[in-house]
Amino acid sequence: MVKVIHLGLGPLGQKEIITLQFRAAVGEPESYDRIEIKGMPDIVSTIAGGINGDIATCAITINAVRSIVNSKPGLRTMIDMHPIGFYGAV
Repeated sequence: MVKVIHLGLGPLGQKEIITLQFRAAVGEPESYDRIEIKGMPDIVSTIAGGINGDIATCAITINAVRSIVNSKPGLRTMIDMHPIGFYGAV
């Protein structure tokens, strides 16, 4: 089985308040996306089949065009860019 695993942590001071766990694998018996929010009340949402990553990649690419065209020349990373979005992109 081929797997890709990413872990992102969002700390606030010394406390971890956001955890993002991404796992992609070939040959998994079930495909889904799940969001869990711990609070009052706790919320768990599971999307059967998951959200297609190819569509998301196309969307961010197209929505970033205006920000890319208006950026300074040279190599840039996402942190150098204005927030990406179709509406309000500068």
